[in-house]
Amino acid sequence: MKDIFERIKENPGPLGQFADYGEGYFIFPRLEGPIGPRMKFQGKEVIFWSANDYLGLCNHPEVLEADAKAAAEYGMFYPMGARAMSGETEQHLQLERELADFVGKESAYLLNFGYQGMVSTIDALVSRHDVIVYDSNSHACIVDGVRLHMGKSFMFRHNDMDSFEKNIKRATKVAEENGGGILVITEGVFGMTGQQGKLKEIAEFKKQYSFRLLVDDAHGFGTLGKTGAGAGEEQGCQDQIDVYFSTFAKSMAGFGAFIAGNKEIIRYLKFTNFRKIIDDANGNWRFKKIRTFKNKTRNQS
Repeated sequence: MKDIFERIKENPGPLGQFADYGEGYFIFPRLEGPIGPRMKFQGKEVIFWSANDYLGLCNHPEVLEADAKAAAEYGMFYPMGARAMSGETEQHLQLERELADFVGKESAYLLNFGYQGMVSTIDALVSRHDVIVYDSNSHACIVDGVRLHMGKSFMFRHNDMDSFEKNIKRATKVAEENGGGILVITEGVFGMTGQQGKLKEIAEFKKQYSFRLLVDDAHGFGTLGKTGAGAGEEQGCQDQIDVYFSTFAKSMAGFGAFIAGNKEIIRYLKFTNFRKIIDDANGNWRFKKIRTFKNKTRNQS
């Protein structure tokens, strides 16, 4: 028998082993000053490449003013706790309506966090009879969501449609044997490479195979498409995305996330699985801010 803490001290993990000299520089770099394209690092002004503030809203005067007004009117945490338990507000509902309309979906639902929101959404959508097919370059939140799945999952090579078709065929066979369905997961824009996911090409396979498409468009929302509605709008296939997911932590320069899609499915996620979905307790504050800028079979083949 071995003490858990002793094991951790002996093996701090792939990144933890570099903590003594990497922390503050390579890992958890200590930056100073307002978030922007140039910040202070170790006393020197440097170009800051890592920010997701794509539209430059983080320190925009109108955003700061909206923040201050909302905080003064509602406080920093209203309502106190989950909406399901502590009270719905008209501001939550209005923001959900506006988000759904903006991305061309029937309904939307606010989430506190993008990462946990994606994990919970995947967990809520599939049963052990269902099969997941996902891109090999998927974000860690998708990978963690897939790990929770008690059924089969297949991973296709990044943006490789031959690999996708091979794996969707495998998934179809398993789903037919189990009496389940298929959930395909990919991204609108892959954060590590900047490549768009092949949403239009994947959607074309709906003509041959039966599946539902979940897209994480955290990096595409607000930056792609004629109106900024994301990668689906950019590629002309927004209507083929069954569940659209995005965060406010990128182009919206805030926090939280939302899912959008068919009214009945969003209602299912909201009511049947509200214990899994992390509810938004700060919608009023965020509403004012965002509205300002409304204008394991893991086979890889």
